[in-house]
Amino acid sequence: MNQIRLELEMFFPQEEKNSLLARFKEKSVSGVFVGLTVLAMAGWIYLLSSMFLKFMLWWFS
Repeated sequence: MNQIRLELEMFFPQEEKNSLLARFKEKSVSGVFVGLTVLAMAGWIYLLSSMFLKFMLWWFS
């Protein structure tokens, strides 16, 4: 009986049962990473656009 169960698990592995807290932690880590990445990109866009605007104002003044 155990041999049949082992053979079935080879072809149809059961998913590991993660706790709700572990799944939440895993998703929150990736969410924080995405949030920080978006924030950094927005900061660079703000910095470069403000520098470009200052340059244009200096050029046409």
